[in-house]
Amino acid sequence: MVEKSLELTIGQVFSWLLTLTSPKDYQNLTYGFLAILEETPWIDIAVAYEIYIHDRRKPGESNVVREQLFRKFPLDITRNDQDDNNNLAALLDQNADLSLSSVDENGLYSWVIFLIKGSCGPDRAIYLTGEFNLDRLDLVDKLRAVYRNLVILHDSKERDVLTKLPNRQSLESRLLQVCAQYNNYQFIDIKNEKSSWLAILDIDHFKRVNDNYGHLYGDEVLLLFSQLMGKCFRYNDFLFRYGGEEFVVILNLTNQDQAIEIFNRFREVVAKYVFPSVGQVTVSIGVTRVDSNSMPTTQLDYADKALYYAKETGRNRVVLYEEMPVLSQNNIHNEIELF
Repeated sequence: MVEKSLELTIGQVFSWLLTLTSPKDYQNLTYGFLAILEETPWIDIAVAYEIYIHDRRKPGESNVVREQLFRKFPLDITRNDQDDNNNLAALLDQNADLSLSSVDENGLYSWVIFLIKGSCGPDRAIYLTGEFNLDRLDLVDKLRAVYRNLVILHDSKERDVLTKLPNRQSLESRLLQVCAQYNNYQFIDIKNEKSSWLAILDIDHFKRVNDNYGHLYGDEVLLLFSQLMGKCFRYNDFLFRYGGEEFVVILNLTNQDQAIEIFNRFREVVAKYVFPSVGQVTVSIGVTRVDSNSMPTTQLDYADKALYYAKETGRNRVVLYEEMPVLSQNNIHNEIELF
């Protein structure tokens, strides 16, 4: 336990460093960082947020509205707490690395927000409540600097260089976390109850884009496609670049009909979008319900089979694995030209 005098022992310092440098991914790094903060006697609450910026145009208006969305870490995908999270925006000075409450009669701050910037991923914010004097703020800021450097390292490893989306390496751990949310929940009506849905999205005939226009324009299509994903899906959905022209979405808090409608809406947005020089492309989407009793590899295989079926039956469509013909689930023809 850290004493209020801030007289840290060498053992305490090395223990903190070990906690921060041992994790193999961003998720566990952040768990460890929050644990360090919460073990200090003058910090009551420590919460991490990811900050996402979206430019949206309201129906019937020409002006673009910039929205700032805060996603609490870890995200509870079984409830929609966007309004609660976005209350943080009222306290945060986006132009400063540090936002503070007013000083009380004892010369202490009751809350503080540290910004984490500079990585290839979203900005982060660390929200703390407790009793903070200048010495305590200085200590927390030094910890924040170490955490920031490690976030940058993890983001460079766990995010796609082109699109900045989490990469394939991040997908399995995230899918395991989503499954864990449903471990103690028994679905009665699978079709109508809100659940999570795993989808693999594949840009149709993407090889022709690279062959006809070059890889530079192909990369531009991939980047713009990922940006369309960011605009069409919600803050509590998870987006990934799976590899090549394939992307993955984990859609949360949605029933079956809504999930298919959402994916079809995105498919139509892509089909109508005019990509510079290339023109229009389409996307095929394979979907399956997230099942806490199945391994991530199995669920990805189901979504992949649904994707193959979408390709086999005309492309530019959404296919739900659970509604595929049983024979097709077991006998997908892999020789189809996917690219």
